[in-house]
Amino acid sequence: MLGRADLLLFSVSAILTIDTLASAASMGLTWFGWWAVTMALFFVPYGLITAELGAAWPGEGGLYVWVREAMGPRWGSLAAWFYWINNAYWVPAVYMVFAGTFHSIFLRAHLPPSLQEGPGATWLQTFIALAVTWITVAIGVVRLQVSKWVPNVGAVVKVAIFVVLGALGTLSLLVGNRPANAFSSRGLVPDASASLRFLPVLVYNALGFELMSSAGEEMRDPQRDVPRVILLSGLVISVVYMLGVAGILISVPLSELSLLTGTWDALAALGKPWGKGGDALVLALGIGFLYACVANIVTWSLGVNRVAAAAAAEGALPAALGRLHPRYNTPHRAFIIMGVISSLLLLGNAALSSSAANVFWMVFKLSGLCFLISYLMVFPAFALLRQKRAGQPRPYRMPGGLGAAWTAAIVCWLFIALACALFFKPSPDIDPAQARRETWLLAGETLATLVVGLLLMPKRGAATAR
Repeated sequence: MLGRADLLLFSVSAILTIDTLASAASMGLTWFGWWAVTMALFFVPYGLITAELGAAWPGEGGLYVWVREAMGPRWGSLAAWFYWINNAYWVPAVYMVFAGTFHSIFLRAHLPPSLQEGPGATWLQTFIALAVTWITVAIGVVRLQVSKWVPNVGAVVKVAIFVVLGALGTLSLLVGNRPANAFSSRGLVPDASASLRFLPVLVYNALGFELMSSAGEEMRDPQRDVPRVILLSGLVISVVYMLGVAGILISVPLSELSLLTGTWDALAALGKPWGKGGDALVLALGIGFLYACVANIVTWSLGVNRVAAAAAAEGALPAALGRLHPRYNTPHRAFIIMGVISSLLLLGNAALSSSAANVFWMVFKLSGLCFLISYLMVFPAFALLRQKRAGQPRPYRMPGGLGAAWTAAIVCWLFIALACALFFKPSPDIDPAQARRETWLLAGETLATLVVGLLLMPKRGAATAR
């Protein structure tokens, strides 16, 4: 059974998405201004909303159950579909970051030039990502009492990396080194510059509180533990993210910041002045970074595959997603199907892209957009449940009455809708023709995902909302 410590570590591991830390830092100093706005207007109300929903409806299924209860089985099915498929899309993005960092640490210096850069390196990194994908599937199939240790350890490793990034950055400044990027109070002000390209990443990095509720039936006391865990983990996450971004901006110029290896580059730059001791620490943290990438995927896979299994058990998603392993009682078919989709996406994007960084960014945008779409149904569901199910016992209730509930739901929904729209903003450093191709490709892939989900959705979903 999952206790409060397990839930705290699980939530920290889910929300501290280390693979997108470099993308967040790419916004520059203005990230801190946007982060403060996001904390106040989105992160806090989102946390309070999920605390109430998770305590009031603690059963297996999480997000799917909430939307189904409020808006009916069809909407619940659609939310579960986008929530599940985003993870299959996200696996290639994270594991391209893993492969790029692994390539930089262990392989590049020992390979011929054709495998150090360009298409050869892209294909090599793709095959590394494929191998780790299927290791993840194997981890997900074993019982939760075993697999839970991957995110538990991952949370500690991620926090250590973020904190060390901030600490090394502070030490660098204290010994008189100039920061790689200019720091000024004016730079903190949120702006609408090219940094908006990465603003959806910031919202994306604040999501994941509801994931623990996907395993509600495996918690010891969800009504008591969920609200407390959300409040404590939210405080830890908000501070730790700031330390990580600060460390990267102190050590790596924005013009040289790689979306794939930016975190490793920052660690290497900050450790270099400290000699062999610094090199050893950086290598250990680099290995920890690789582990944290795996922990990211394992954490989310454990959650979203259980959401899909709960929906499939009620006839709201294809039955194959709900098949449980005869020995471990885990949704093993959902894990295997996730692995197949992720593998095909890795191979397809490697064939179409000229660089590993481009593979990461295009796959991440598709994954992120599908992920955010599922939340477009969660926030209206919260407000509707306040009205339709006012008598439901709520061990925790968000402060304020019905008006406050609707206000919080609307503000959070607008944040998600804006982030969805900004994913279509093309990269500023590409030509207009390529920008249009990127936009149409993303729109086409998202529409295809919706159509496939509707076609796969059983004719008769979950009987009726309870």
